[in-house]
Amino acid sequence: MKGLIVTGLLGVLAAPAAAANFSGRWTMELLDRPDRTVQVTLILNQVGSEVTGSAVSRTRASSGSPAGPEIHGGQAEGDSIVFYVWTGRDKPVKRVFKGTLVGDEIRFTVTGGPVRFDVRGQRLDPLAPQEVTARRTK
Repeated sequence: MKGLIVTGLLGVLAAPAAAANFSGRWTMELLDRPDRTVQVTLILNQVGSEVTGSAVSRTRASSGSPAGPEIHGGQAEGDSIVFYVWTGRDKPVKRVFKGTLVGDEIRFTVTGGPVRFDVRGQRLDPLAPQEVTARRTK
């Protein structure tokens, strides 16, 4: 009897943890300039370790910015995710998202993006990481 209990417990403990599911709709605020944030809606589709989808944002309704840039290179492993998007029209820039799923939030470190300036007009490093949290909406 003890052998069955020990074997059962070892089986449960050795079973892999359920893989995180990143599929769904997520919203977050990204710093676009020192004085302005934009709301971004991520629509993620995960099949196995591959993640596809789009990152939809608009700073103004009349903006010529693309609506719905496609997610590229999306990969999920355990509770981690990584992908990148191209944004902008005249001079597209790559923005890389690396995140960890915690409950119904993905905590991202975002690098890349457009050149930014502070309130004094000093150029900010476009590769300075930005910490953002995306929250599941559906």
